[in-house]
Amino acid sequence: MKRQVFISLFLFLAAGAVGPASPLGSRLAVIGGKVITLSEKMPEAEALVIEGERILYVGNSRQAEKICGPECWILDLNGLTVIPGFNDNHTHMLEGGLLYLQPNLFGKSCDEIVKAVAEEIKKTAPGEWVLGQGWDYEFCPNPGRKLIDAVSPNNPVLLSQYSGHGVWINSYLLNQMEITSTSPNPAGGSILKDEKGEPTGILQDRAAESAYAQELLGLSRLARENALAKALELYRAAGITSVQDNTMDPREVWTLESWKKAGKLTCRFSCWSIGEYWYGPTIMRAARFDPLWIKPGPVKFFADGAFSTQTAWMLAPYAGEPSNYGTRRHSQKDLNRIILNLAENRHQAAIHAIGDAAVDSALDAIELAEKTYPYARELRFRLEHIQLARPADLTRFKELNVLACVQPFALSNPKKDVRILGEARAKEAYPYKSLLNAGAALSLGSDFPSELDYQPLLGIYYAVTRKSKNGLDGPLNPSQALTVEEALRAYTLGSAYAEFAEKDKGSLEVGKLADFVVLSENPLKAKPAKLKDIKVVYTFVGGKQVWPERR
Repeated sequence: MKRQVFISLFLFLAAGAVGPASPLGSRLAVIGGKVITLSEKMPEAEALVIEGERILYVGNSRQAEKICGPECWILDLNGLTVIPGFNDNHTHMLEGGLLYLQPNLFGKSCDEIVKAVAEEIKKTAPGEWVLGQGWDYEFCPNPGRKLIDAVSPNNPVLLSQYSGHGVWINSYLLNQMEITSTSPNPAGGSILKDEKGEPTGILQDRAAESAYAQELLGLSRLARENALAKALELYRAAGITSVQDNTMDPREVWTLESWKKAGKLTCRFSCWSIGEYWYGPTIMRAARFDPLWIKPGPVKFFADGAFSTQTAWMLAPYAGEPSNYGTRRHSQKDLNRIILNLAENRHQAAIHAIGDAAVDSALDAIELAEKTYPYARELRFRLEHIQLARPADLTRFKELNVLACVQPFALSNPKKDVRILGEARAKEAYPYKSLLNAGAALSLGSDFPSELDYQPLLGIYYAVTRKSKNGLDGPLNPSQALTVEEALRAYTLGSAYAEFAEKDKGSLEVGKLADFVVLSENPLKAKPAKLKDIKVVYTFVGGKQVWPERR
């Protein structure tokens, strides 16, 4: 019997030991642990038996060893906790990987950002892209092209704002994009201009998307693959076994498929199409990828912008800006047409809707589609983010079978939300508990790197405490806090439901995929403030250990 026993977490970390991976066709028994199954039939167990990619048995350790047999691999957890693998309901994988391969501008002043760009220019040939992510108005209140032009006369520079809904570019890229003083704002976007009518170098929403398109076209194959590989590494270490990805560049899909064929893919993917470009369903249905690993996801549309750029579409104006209600990305007529078209073609929609006006408009469009095509209720239309909503709209989620796909990392800066929204309205923000109480199907994710962090245990901390990462600010609107179990379910079963995968993922039950995470501590017993400090000891995908990497 092949046995590997770990005496303690301390010894595991000190020795750098790694556990076994079940060879193809053999069995693996995970015994002696605290297994949180999230199954109503058997909420807790102490052992799993895995055969191939799926779970063969859930129960006690003695029976698990018997079922596993004499040629079984055994991992004795010595009391550590097992949970289903985390499923992030909203990521941007390529951009997330790039964040770790280019300057991180979060928290930097305007002067510090200029210095960072200057350092990148030294390492970059003329004409090649210089990228950075995470700057924000809170730390750099007056960004503009003139600040970076002096250090970047011969390179296109694109710096993504914290939310991803704004970019800061230089004159070189403005010229390349043919943006001038006479360029009109695109529908649903803004080209900011100074008092003389000249572009400042700040583009928002749909205007920013044009710059992102230029960036994607300019990235080399090596840069893309390095970024995707980095993101996979981050996911493995965080216990993320599935992601639902905003796959803006369809070439990502082919890279993932090549890695799957080579046995290098360590996460399962739902790949989204963006806007009118329905390449996701078309490519993947034509290629017939393994749907347990790579499959087409929803088609994504935007109803508005973001809080941090004050472009989320609101029913009341922003604090201190009586004429600013945010940016409406589509007229109601156009949004109705978009959702009706998706319903007619039986495609799931994922609608970015942050402000309460955007949420209301999106629900109206979905209601019309379901009245026109009754089967559309089964398409599980999704609203993404839902950072503010009218109380009257909360019950509509269940009535229309609309999924509430939220990202608690947006709760990381309560002071900022109060400043942007005003104290009274901030107390209504991020209505997670109300959505759950109203019967909405709730799922959790990160929106990484539009939110800079991605670790699910940190996301659960935010959903439960509603405080800043250091615990000093907040709680923001504490009546909307989730329990740990509610947050854990939303990050596993809820996210599986959001991608039509609840029969294969989200809980540890016989017949389901053996995607699971071993934790240093039981999150259901941990103090809320300590949730973010729980360590991921192992990550398994399809019965194979992917973290730590075997060596």
